[in-house]
Amino acid sequence: MYKFEKIIKKDINFFDKEFQNILSTKASLLYKVTKYVSHSSGKRIRPICTIIASGIVNNITEQTYRAAILIELLHTATLIHDDIVDDAQLRRGVLSINTIWKNKTAVLTGDYFLAKGLQLAVIHKDYDVLNSISEVVQKIVEGELFQIEKTKQLNLTEEDYFKIIKLKTASLFQCAFQVGGAASKADQATMLKLSTLGVIVGNLFQIKDDILDYDSTRNTGKKSGNDIEEGKINLPLLYSMQKMNFTEKNQVYRILRKKINSKKEINLVQQKVLKYQGIMKAQKMIDKNFNQAIDVLDTFENNNYKEALKLLLGFLIERNK
Repeated sequence: MYKFEKIIKKDINFFDKEFQNILSTKASLLYKVTKYVSHSSGKRIRPICTIIASGIVNNITEQTYRAAILIELLHTATLIHDDIVDDAQLRRGVLSINTIWKNKTAVLTGDYFLAKGLQLAVIHKDYDVLNSISEVVQKIVEGELFQIEKTKQLNLTEEDYFKIIKLKTASLFQCAFQVGGAASKADQATMLKLSTLGVIVGNLFQIKDDILDYDSTRNTGKKSGNDIEEGKINLPLLYSMQKMNFTEKNQVYRILRKKINSKKEINLVQQKVLKYQGIMKAQKMIDKNFNQAIDVLDTFENNNYKEALKLLLGFLIERNK
């Protein structure tokens, strides 16, 4: 258990219990799949952000936990569907649902998770949470489609990159903080600060993920160079390509366009990124986001949840998976 988890251990335990209850089902196949998903779940960073957002305002409520559950259900559904779109064989170091049970079962499972979340919100009339969730689903889909378009065209700009991660990644973190604030009846000024924190944390999270794609020692179940294999230009590569000459760029583009790449080709792109210090520049962007998050966080009164968020930010930039 990490330091930030220890501070809010009681809240996390209660969330875990309620989350398992929500997933209960009498359908045998669905039971097997949902059990498999829950046992291979990650650090639950997004629902923890929802709990912390309420805690910072000093008002954890029953709606806080419902909102956190809905955020995790939505996140899980998007991961399941992402694996289908990307034809991913692994998720968090274990076989993905689509690998074990095939695409049809995986699609339906993702739909089930989303439907469970929506049902939870409707039953308890959490319409503000429902509105936030519907907006973020639209943003995630828009971001995914925009990324697919840019991956095909290979004409990604820095502006495009940040648009994609704001829609695909930061929007859900932003939503996690917003619904946590709404559950605690935060005022408009506080909601704005929480929303800002969510976007910053989301950006920081994704850029760190990009950097980890160049770490061959990462323990995620994903191969090093996964983005390159999928033809995606992540931030370290984007920054490096800004310094490459015409021949080097064409060489990289050729590799990104190929459906199957050799280890030698992936390594060539990785070496270019090291040569032009793309990782170093991306790390500076992480540091910038971290400092911005701390500036916003310092405007809140001190309590355990504020301390937990500071430790969570430290974990996100230091993590190796």
